[in-house]
Amino acid sequence: MSSLKLTKETVHNKLVFLGTGGSRYVAFGFQRQAGGLWFNFEGTNIHVDPGPGAFIHSYKKGLEPNWVNFVILSHRHLDHCADVNHILEAMTLGGKRKRGILLCPEDAIEIDPVVLQYTRRNIEETVIIREGMNFEISHNLKVTFPVRNTHGVETYGMIFYWKKNIGYISDTAYFEKIEEKYKDASDLLILNVTLKEPNPRISHLSAICAEKIIGEIKPEVAILTHFGRTMLNAKPWEIAAEISKRTGVKVIAAYDNMVFDLETLTIIKQK
Repeated sequence: MSSLKLTKETVHNKLVFLGTGGSRYVAFGFQRQAGGLWFNFEGTNIHVDPGPGAFIHSYKKGLEPNWVNFVILSHRHLDHCADVNHILEAMTLGGKRKRGILLCPEDAIEIDPVVLQYTRRNIEETVIIREGMNFEISHNLKVTFPVRNTHGVETYGMIFYWKKNIGYISDTAYFEKIEEKYKDASDLLILNVTLKEPNPRISHLSAICAEKIIGEIKPEVAILTHFGRTMLNAKPWEIAAEISKRTGVKVIAAYDNMVFDLETLTIIKQK
């Protein structure tokens, strides 16, 4: 993908897709990266779901993990948290600077924790995500966790309230009233769409479910990501175009290392 490297200045108000792979076959078969989402809101860096390779993919893109201010885990599955300890260790310069905040579900730090006690001791605070929780990141930025998703472990999506309202629906099966819970994501809605067709045995969104959600919420832009094998085989960019036609919403299929402008809601063209 693109060789463009970012800096502290050029990542300003951008979203970087450090991975777009979902499911064990794609993420751990390395068919696509799975390093999570890097948000920058006016200089505040938030790494959401730092999965396998997040540490390396960040550096390759010019993003230094010691810039990170907040780490948010939607849930404890390894394709979302495999590199969380690497990111926290880098964020604190190996414990030399006590800084940064981790937000995660309780089961991420309980018995068999995915976040080590050692790395948690070096950060300023660990905040346990609860359903309906609001957390103020700065005077003009807050994040809410509107509902507990339907997944194999405790899982939460989130909505950032800023100049734009930006939602991220992490792993989940479709459930009643999901559209109502994420309706405030009126500007940008990011959806983890692992399946092409619904599968009742797998608690992930399909393209059909994503279309229903997008069609009801009607965000200005929707981005599909976290693709499993059936989505990759079906060419996610073609699925995005079809959903866009049917819903009237601009729908984008994310690709590894894609840079998205959070102010203009457009992809940054890279050389």
